[in-house]
Amino acid sequence: MTETARRDIVFLLADKGMEQVVSGFLGRQRFQQSLGCGQFDFNPRLDLIVSPTKDSGMPKYACGLLKSYERTHRRAVVIVDADWVGSPGATALREQLEQRMSAGWKEFAVIVIEPELEAWIMNDNAHLATIFRCPGDYRELLAEAGWWPGDCAKPPRPKEALEYLKRRHRARATNAEFGKLAAVMSVRQCQDLAFIQLRDQLRAWFPEQP
Repeated sequence: MTETARRDIVFLLADKGMEQVVSGFLGRQRFQQSLGCGQFDFNPRLDLIVSPTKDSGMPKYACGLLKSYERTHRRAVVIVDADWVGSPGATALREQLEQRMSAGWKEFAVIVIEPELEAWIMNDNAHLATIFRCPGDYRELLAEAGWWPGDCAKPPRPKEALEYLKRRHRARATNAEFGKLAAVMSVRQCQDLAFIQLRDQLRAWFPEQP
């Protein structure tokens, strides 16, 4: 495949929840403009891979899963959670993946979400209560239960906070709802460091045109 025919980015994701969230974000009209970057091609059918090994297998198998895409894509992004049983921690996980990715890719990014994907969607979001079908005062409820301190922009343990809403307030938050929320939430509201790293990398690869 010629250089001009290669696609812009392939995304390797640890699970189906990430697939829904990334598809929800990148599939939006004008999303790239709201990120402050230039246009790039994105087609979830061609540019998304979900690892069958989930988070724990990513350090060992990420490069193998991406091997065939070295011919079809110019760049690769690997997204993985930091918090899972047996995880070496965010820093070591990032270093392992970056070292192995550098053997096959000239342009790549490793995004490690601390502690996990829910950090990207569990914030003070006007759409969350509607899509998850939970009480509109969910933030106050989580604060009262000790899951969301008042001085924090998001719950320190976002997955457990969401599980509390599901258990006590019948919130509906499957992977499909994750994708729906990502499709409508404000990009500027997501101040998670891993999301900002992804945003800045996309800006570097695709500078906004004047």
